[in-house]
Amino acid sequence: MYTAKEILISQIKPALGCTEPAAIALNAAYLKDLTDVDGKINLTINTNLLKNAMYVPIPNTGRRFGVKFAFALGLLCGNKENGLNVFETVTEECIKKAAEMEKNINLEIVKGSEIFIKSSYKGYEVLTKTFHDNIENIKTPKKEIKLVNRQESADTGVIEKWLKNQDFEVLYDLVEKEDDFSFIEDVINMNMKLSKIGLEEDCALNIGKSFTGNDVKSKIISYTTSASDARMEGVNFPAMSLVGSGNHGISATLPVWIYASEKGFSKHETFRALALSMLITVYVKLFIGRLSAICGAAFASGCGVAGAISYLESKNRNISKNAVSYLIQTINGVICDGAKMGCSLKVMLGAQSGYEAAVFALENKPVFSDGILEENITNSIKNLKNVSDAMSGVDDAIVDVMRNKVI
Repeated sequence: MYTAKEILISQIKPALGCTEPAAIALNAAYLKDLTDVDGKINLTINTNLLKNAMYVPIPNTGRRFGVKFAFALGLLCGNKENGLNVFETVTEECIKKAAEMEKNINLEIVKGSEIFIKSSYKGYEVLTKTFHDNIENIKTPKKEIKLVNRQESADTGVIEKWLKNQDFEVLYDLVEKEDDFSFIEDVINMNMKLSKIGLEEDCALNIGKSFTGNDVKSKIISYTTSASDARMEGVNFPAMSLVGSGNHGISATLPVWIYASEKGFSKHETFRALALSMLITVYVKLFIGRLSAICGAAFASGCGVAGAISYLESKNRNISKNAVSYLIQTINGVICDGAKMGCSLKVMLGAQSGYEAAVFALENKPVFSDGILEENITNSIKNLKNVSDAMSGVDDAIVDVMRNKVI
């Protein structure tokens, strides 16, 4: 059995900008270290990665975006040691050269719903699979280097497999047994700083600034959405990502942090609730997939917020599970139509719905096992997985629309 800390440490890491363009650029940075690239490059990605990399602004580029552009930036000035902060080293000169290099990149799109990136040039090849920063395979004309057993990615895969086979109830066992929540301090400090950037600067849709009330709900929406506004703008400051997404990290943590701060809960109580919110988010994502037809920033993180706030107030598992059930009934079919500046609207939806679901549960409003809900919350989440899988046709239609817009 793993601890809450072990699970969450495997799922959190700083990420500058949206993680899909960063994953593409990181792949390119590895290719750059293999050989001098001067000619046609073949780049293959799958449809869901395309969906989340096509329109989102890239940090340090002045709202420029694009799959080929992201790859060219990584190839020209990316540093693989920076991981998902690969865009830290982007310069104006690099931007100009990347715009020219795009014409040398042959892009192939294959169908798929998980992380997949393959770049190749004259016998050199870099393969990214499963996780955004998991370079699984490197080939040169003379040899092949398998990196699938890197300690970090191997451990994460094993942990995820174990967690997915557990009942939802284990999440409460994990947070109640955990003694060390100190690692959560970095999560909150990073995401709150990003939120303040969104509140103080002109970022993306500026949705967070629209909520100026002093009530808890308004503050939750304002701080959370402002962080997403800043991230989707592409500001030069990372989010602490969760299960491969900066928006998941933002939306699973800031609503709970703001609520607990406003209500005066102790640091230990607050951090335990934050751990629960993140664990619920990870658990739900393991079923619906890292890249899916359903918006995880709204839905999975919303489940986390609902379960965590209600647990923080009640210390009652059943009330917390009822809150998650309310969230499932509220926004179980919110589609993901790609990463973009408008994602802050869905982050807003998750924060607001998560808070409201917690309130309903704390008021002891009834929960009925109708629709896709069952009395066992684990089964409800498995039912949602079936719905998400069945939405693959919807996902294909979304990707077709986006590709046709580019063509």
